[in-house]
Amino acid sequence: MPQLLDKETIERIHESAVDILSTIGVGFGLAEARDLLQKHGAEIKGKQVCFPASLVEAALALMPKCDSGPAGRKRLVAASPFSNSPTIIDDKTGEGRRGTIEDVVKMYQLAETSGLYESVNPGVVDPEGIDSDDPFLAQIAMLLKYSDKFPNLGFCATKSNTENGDVYTSAKRAVQLIKEIKGSDKDPVMGQGICPISPLAYDEDGLINLTVLAEEDQGITIFPCTLSFMTGPESLTGIVIHDLAVALAGAVYVQLLKPGTKVGFSSFSTMTDMRTMQPCYGSPEYLHVQVMFYEVCRHLGMDCGLCGCFSDGIRNNYQGGFESCLTAMAPFSITDVNEVWCYPGHMAAFAGGSFNKLIFDEELMISCNRLLGGLSTDFDPLLKDKLAGSLDAGSFLTIGDVGIYRKEQRITKIFDKRGIVPGYSSSGDGVDPGAEHEIKRRCGQYTLPERSRTQKAILSKYLPGLCRY
Repeated sequence: MPQLLDKETIERIHESAVDILSTIGVGFGLAEARDLLQKHGAEIKGKQVCFPASLVEAALALMPKCDSGPAGRKRLVAASPFSNSPTIIDDKTGEGRRGTIEDVVKMYQLAETSGLYESVNPGVVDPEGIDSDDPFLAQIAMLLKYSDKFPNLGFCATKSNTENGDVYTSAKRAVQLIKEIKGSDKDPVMGQGICPISPLAYDEDGLINLTVLAEEDQGITIFPCTLSFMTGPESLTGIVIHDLAVALAGAVYVQLLKPGTKVGFSSFSTMTDMRTMQPCYGSPEYLHVQVMFYEVCRHLGMDCGLCGCFSDGIRNNYQGGFESCLTAMAPFSITDVNEVWCYPGHMAAFAGGSFNKLIFDEELMISCNRLLGGLSTDFDPLLKDKLAGSLDAGSFLTIGDVGIYRKEQRITKIFDKRGIVPGYSSSGDGVDPGAEHEIKRRCGQYTLPERSRTQKAILSKYLPGLCRY
């Protein structure tokens, strides 16, 4: 099976990360977190926490191990549209505008009417029009009104998006709200990604969210997002060492909060375009950083996922399609992985989202999954008879089985397969009639999830005025 790193390199990365933890340490912006770590043998230098290797090793031993290798069929899975985008890109002009509540509703309608998505996230974050006292809870309430999928959040409660800046109360209430609507308080009802602050730190808001997730037994993912030569080292291997160190520090903290808590990991770190100081995700460098981090985590028995369908451009053009396909499919040839989680509609390196591209990316995933799923080699028992009959008929149109054709072949309704026909011309404005038709069709067939009168009353306490029942 393919693997990017050899065992010796993986072990050197691990040793380097443990050395950084014990000598330089990781900043913890929450006093209670530093006190807990100090109580268990960490050395505190201001806000910096140095972790002895024995503490890291003990924490890893407490954390549930992932399976030894990928299992099941290879596939692309849609996590949620856009990831976390504050901006919607106009597909005709390429100009960006701040997302609105209408965009949020449209996003949920499209996610709910596709079988590709296995979770949901407020991908259009902090939209205009939220008139609630607590914008964070308002976005959780919108998710629960418009979607029945598993909430897997990529954003957190912060001092700037919660009522009176009370991060703990809002984060806690969000979990309780999901439990009330889902009608369950046993298994995890949500997952949430926590992003450390590069270089080598966790801020107070992130640690409070992490604390609440552990207290409430909810799904936790730690995902470093380090930019080369800006917030992290200038070398790709250096980024991975940095990210592993900060990820291990978070894992230690979680295990001290609640031993045995499962923690997942992922990497959104990448190279920086020094001309613009912007991250580059549609690149081989991003894939190399992500896969190196993945292989080290797997070597240590830590659960880790890979993500794709990313594009840095702001147009639905060759660049957007190339970058989405590169980041979605290349991991299967680089490393031993069975799933890559994608974010359809992602553009502008997490800064923008496009509804047209969302449809294009979904179609890309469907086609790629047909390739990843392997080849059907069923034999038609009537093939010989049909071939003999075709000599007189001159074609298979009258003697072939349309059911076999439809089973084994698929013609996309989104991508252009017509070729050049009389009267055809390309507008070149980025607006594709196939994508627009699919958006209207799916939004038209969407129906709200059923909610009881009590559930509606609960959600309406937090929903923006435009969304209340």
